[in-house]
Amino acid sequence: MRAATWYTKGVTLDEPRSPRDAQRRRLYLAETPLPTSPLPGLDACAAYADRVVGTLWWEARFPDRGLGRVPGFRPGHGARQAFFTTDERGTTITLPRRYRTKGVVLHELVHWALADDVDLPTHGRTFARLLLDATQEFLGAERAEALQTSYREQRVHTARPPRLGPDRRLHYGWDERLRLGKGKTLAVLYTARDGGPIATTGVYEGYERGASTLRVRVGGAARPMRISAATVWDVRPMPEARPSR
Repeated sequence: MRAATWYTKGVTLDEPRSPRDAQRRRLYLAETPLPTSPLPGLDACAAYADRVVGTLWWEARFPDRGLGRVPGFRPGHGARQAFFTTDERGTTITLPRRYRTKGVVLHELVHWALADDVDLPTHGRTFARLLLDATQEFLGAERAEALQTSYREQRVHTARPPRLGPDRRLHYGWDERLRLGKGKTLAVLYTARDGGPIATTGVYEGYERGASTLRVRVGGAARPMRISAATVWDVRPMPEARPSR
């Protein structure tokens, strides 16, 4: 997916590009030995996807990815693997015959759920966490335990659980963005002492006090702001400005 670009007078703002997908192979290896739950054809795969996306569990995490936007399913004649894509044909999931299982459908739905998060690795910690949570919810505790064990064996790193925001939505990716974002401009969303939401935008300088506090330098302030890590419920990258040609 090509990064979008914003234009303002005198500067160009580039959307962050996805970092290197360092644990892609390890995550695939972790999934390989798991039991399969075959689905009898593409229609069954599409019906299973609708069942997943139509749940309250999914809506609490991805309210903008509802039943009206579920990707179409393609047979993938000649394709060597399953994949999710968005192109001129729309948003689709390609499933060659041997990949028509519940686990693979969940894997590709997770890609769809995180498709706009281009600043995160495609199979990074946030992806691994969401896949584990979805496996727990839709394939059961035993399958999720097997996946988590396989993660450990293949050294797949997982993000921390999502956090509930004032919008009553569960937000993923906040901790991975902090891990990748030191020295970058981030919008940190957190809860004030009175319970209200606050958004602070500045250069993230890292953790202090055993990861209990974030340091964010706003503008030209002499000292960074300090934000309790326990109150953070989302983190978003801010486009970087560079001179226009």
